[in-house]
Amino acid sequence: MKKIIQFLVVLVLVLGGLGAVAIRIDDKAMFIDNTVFKLYDDELDQYQTEITENITIPIGQIFINDTIIFNVQSAQSFIPAKEVITRVELFINKSITTTYPLIVSIRKELKDEDLVSIDIDPDDVPTDFAWVNADFNDTHIKTGQTYYIVALTKNTTGNYYFWYGNNTTESYPFGCFWYSIDDGNTWSNESSSSNQNNMVEWFYQHIKPRFDENITWDTCFKTYGRENMAPSAPIISGQTKGNTGTSYEYVFNAVDPDGDDVQYIIDWGDTKTIRTDFNASGEDVKLSHSWSKKGTYIIKAKAEDIDGLVSPEATLKVKMPRIKISEFAFLKRFSNLFPVIQKLLELLI
Repeated sequence: MKKIIQFLVVLVLVLGGLGAVAIRIDDKAMFIDNTVFKLYDDELDQYQTEITENITIPIGQIFINDTIIFNVQSAQSFIPAKEVITRVELFINKSITTTYPLIVSIRKELKDEDLVSIDIDPDDVPTDFAWVNADFNDTHIKTGQTYYIVALTKNTTGNYYFWYGNNTTESYPFGCFWYSIDDGNTWSNESSSSNQNNMVEWFYQHIKPRFDENITWDTCFKTYGRENMAPSAPIISGQTKGNTGTSYEYVFNAVDPDGDDVQYIIDWGDTKTIRTDFNASGEDVKLSHSWSKKGTYIIKAKAEDIDGLVSPEATLKVKMPRIKISEFAFLKRFSNLFPVIQKLLELLI
């Protein structure tokens, strides 16, 4: 999760001499010249915190009697209730000889590419078990579907981590522990055991399974997330007075607090509408339009993100005068001297 920018920081920036800036605020974000300052926090979503004594799950290269047995990658499946995952916490420790980062990622399927990933420096992981934070870039996921927290590290001598787990109850009902011993080529969740008490026995049980009861392992983990947010109302800029039959350019710009691409749904006020392609959040989108009849028109625009969330509506009034502006251009020279001319122009144009 990108860290929250507090109001105090914003006030310092504004009061510290930013000058004239465009500021928009909703209940969860502040937009300053189309820069997003998030005012929300994430929330605990899925978790499993029960621990079985001496049940630790290895991550890395494991030796037994000075012989390399397995290169282990570990994973925990979960079903999110939040639309955006921001970070996870793992209850882990490291070997005193560990020198390479722990790589933590989120995947839709175990053999898929990472949706998001982060390297945790070994200096940030204690040798005693503790909750270690993996703070991702905020990433969209689908609620009600299965995802995986995957943990791995470089396979080299003396470089390994341990992830605490639980195998006495169905402590997390929406997923289970998975492991790979061939660098992620194949995965198994055959982690049931009633008498598992140490790592060596666990591996030998994998070689010659002795699953006395159907009890599924779960790791100790927490996921954090938040709901997706709709884009801000677009800013519309362009000509507000013009001549019929003349094409004018208008610029539309909306910011999505999640950084999602947005498209614009535009009603030109003359029964003509358009839906644009998706564009980057905060990027100017330029469109041209002309009106065939004289009158006053209201341009209406909304922004929609890639998940279908729609912004509030923005409007811009455009006036096509009864006469061409160019025909009375000479009167503008005297409008400041003769207020009555100014009033006449306001009525005609």
